[in-house]
Amino acid sequence: MEPESSPPELDPEYQWDEELVERCLSHAAETATGMLDLSGQVREYKEMMVGSVRKQSLEMEEKEKESDLRRSLEAELLILVLEMQMVEEVEREFRVREEKLEEREKVVRVLGENVQERCNEMEKREEEFQLKAKDVEVKRKELELKEKRVEEIMSEVEARENAQSLLDETIKEKTNEMEKREEEFQLKAKDVEVKRKELEAREKREEQFQLRQDSEAKEIEAKMRSLELKEKELERKEKEFEELSKQTESRKRSRDGPETSLFAENDPLTHSVKRLKSIGEHSHEKTDLDCVILDSTDDDEADDDEDPEPYNCLDADFNNFNNTMRSFSVGQVWALYDPLDHMPRLYAKIKKVLELKMRVEVTWLEAKQKSPIPIACGEFKNGERTVKSHLTFSHLMVDHTGKKKSIITINPRKGETWALFRDWKQQKRPYGYDFVQVVSELDSGGIGVAYLGRVEGFTSVYELAEQNGVLQMMVRCDEMLRFSHRVPSFVLTGDERKGVPAGSFELDPAAIPRDYLEASEVKQEE
Repeated sequence: MEPESSPPELDPEYQWDEELVERCLSHAAETATGMLDLSGQVREYKEMMVGSVRKQSLEMEEKEKESDLRRSLEAELLILVLEMQMVEEVEREFRVREEKLEEREKVVRVLGENVQERCNEMEKREEEFQLKAKDVEVKRKELELKEKRVEEIMSEVEARENAQSLLDETIKEKTNEMEKREEEFQLKAKDVEVKRKELEAREKREEQFQLRQDSEAKEIEAKMRSLELKEKELERKEKEFEELSKQTESRKRSRDGPETSLFAENDPLTHSVKRLKSIGEHSHEKTDLDCVILDSTDDDEADDDEDPEPYNCLDADFNNFNNTMRSFSVGQVWALYDPLDHMPRLYAKIKKVLELKMRVEVTWLEAKQKSPIPIACGEFKNGERTVKSHLTFSHLMVDHTGKKKSIITINPRKGETWALFRDWKQQKRPYGYDFVQVVSELDSGGIGVAYLGRVEGFTSVYELAEQNGVLQMMVRCDEMLRFSHRVPSFVLTGDERKGVPAGSFELDPAAIPRDYLEASEVKQEE
């Protein structure tokens, strides 16, 4: 609340005039009161004298009758005359006083008019003073606001000065850092020059190697012709193998068996981890063993990695998850099968595609984070270079980011299907898995997933289903190691076959553990 403004003080001159007027008015009032009292007394005295004169005249009349009373009457008459003279003197004095009173009343009236004028003038001045006081109050408030604004501006200026000083310090630090980097850059430039010379020498060696490779390519063409003939023979033997596999008691994926050696003997040029489909048309009918993965070593390449052991897997019911050499391109990031449990959680970046040799030169991506369990998401850096068979690759990682050329970030994306480690904190093998669909992108709160359950009657068809009463959950940012690997999948419409739920997913059987598929096969047999 604003403080009440005190009444304006008047000038001493105006105070003195007001006191004088009050004294004059009080004196005039007293004089008028005295004159009125005196006039009343004179009137009473006149009446009394008239009464006494009348009374005396009656007495004189009586005394006239009596002669002895005449003298006293004359004396009294003389006294009366004297008294009348005195009354006249009193009246004369009263008239003089009345005149003086009238003059004083005129003076008082003039003074009253002056006082009224002064009062009016004082009221006007008081109004003007109040207006000025209001203006002063408004200006005071404006001044306070301006002072506040000035204080705010000063604080902003101080903050900017502090920021400017910090910026100057940062600029100095960055300048020093840039100078250091420039020195390092000069050193690196020298190293680059040395490496450039080494690269020129290496290019010369590669040219020689290319000439040798061209000659080898011609030999491979001849081998490819013979391979076509062997493929026909292989088709015939594959039919025989299917008939044999139908007689087996369980439909398991195994690392060894007569089937593997059967194919290896008939096709010595087959490259590592090759998937072989059934010969007949893809009629969506599941065979006993639809997909076989084989391996062999290539003696012609001294820098190739060791080929993995054979690995058998079932084929999908409706979609083809196989890759060809045309699937690869330089710069792509692919997922490869982990030898721990044959799940696709290893990552590599393609450097060169060797079509004639059916192999791909890659750079391994190594996780920056250290963990006792396999890591499938987060930040990865470049590792060693190697050459891999094109059939060891699972799927292309399309959605990946990298702040730097040497760092690549891989995280689950909305719509993808992934496998989660079950009881992931125990870090014990063999690992258990839950399959989920990613329903939200990664943010500060984590990433949302929905559980998937297998649809009976199909190899790898999954739909949304509760797990222990939970349909959806959030995987927090500190729990991202729960993601084991991405599972390639296709969304089904429901028209593929009777019993297929619309909106369900067909997962890649090669990205599902062996015991999960074996359990589904046993249920189907029962």
